[in-house]
Amino acid sequence: MGAEQNITAVVSLYNPDSAVVPHCAALLQQVGHVVAVDDGSPDDVAGILAELEGLGCQVLRLERNLGIATALNAGIRAARQHPHAPSFILTMDQDSMLEPDYTGKLLSAHDAATSAGIAVAMVAPASIAGLPTRRRGVLKGVILGGEPIQSGLLVPCQVLDTLGLLMDELFIDGVDTEFYLRARKAGMESVLAPDALLGHALGSMVPASIFGVALSPRGKPLQIRTAASYRYYYIFRNRLLLVRRYWRSQPSWAVKGLLADYRHLFIVTTLAPGRGNRLWSVLAGILDGLRGRSGPRTPA
Repeated sequence: MGAEQNITAVVSLYNPDSAVVPHCAALLQQVGHVVAVDDGSPDDVAGILAELEGLGCQVLRLERNLGIATALNAGIRAARQHPHAPSFILTMDQDSMLEPDYTGKLLSAHDAATSAGIAVAMVAPASIAGLPTRRRGVLKGVILGGEPIQSGLLVPCQVLDTLGLLMDELFIDGVDTEFYLRARKAGMESVLAPDALLGHALGSMVPASIFGVALSPRGKPLQIRTAASYRYYYIFRNRLLLVRRYWRSQPSWAVKGLLADYRHLFIVTTLAPGRGNRLWSVLAGILDGLRGRSGPRTPA
């Protein structure tokens, strides 16, 4: 491992299970240092955190759940104060798994884009969980990415010096999107590493049904992807908060994002169970988004 030593991975944890230990062990094979941040897990995870420390990870534990942005920011600060002094930060979720030479591929994409005169804000993999990452076209032979997901994202520390850290007020959902929009507004780009693949869980698959009747076209049960009901509050609230902030500089993103959210809501409301709780979360999120409220959701 050469240039990869200049990378510190920051992993956000919340009620992690034992699978996070081999994930972090694999990370340590591809980066110079790992900071694992427990975001106030209510479960007893002391044993797992001790195992991570035994691997050589630096472990931070927040006293209460403050959201993924705050957890990652705490890890980034700790990483940059560490004697290792990285040049890049790799942000990771606890359930993501890197393929061999993942970080090397991201570094190569960063170097190629920089050599082509592109101001690189972040580098994302071309494929996540077997699905292609959003793309915005090709510039000077470099594949430009659309808004990324936070996990598996490589960010130069110089970019953090220019743009600042992640937006704590969003708590969860839209944190990666806001950073991407901030970078685009500053004239920086997200680029893709064309041959990099990330293993990651993208929501849950549930059986599709209408009025309690399972849908099985051609005899095969239909499955659709959905998120936990509470997440829809943040998805719809934070979309409105970001639209208010960025619609002038990114009008196309604002329109497409709103349409995509409501298209997804129509599909899961029609086909997925848990409609009532999901719709209440959406309504509360929309109301708070219109009011400009941020941070963790307060009980009704």
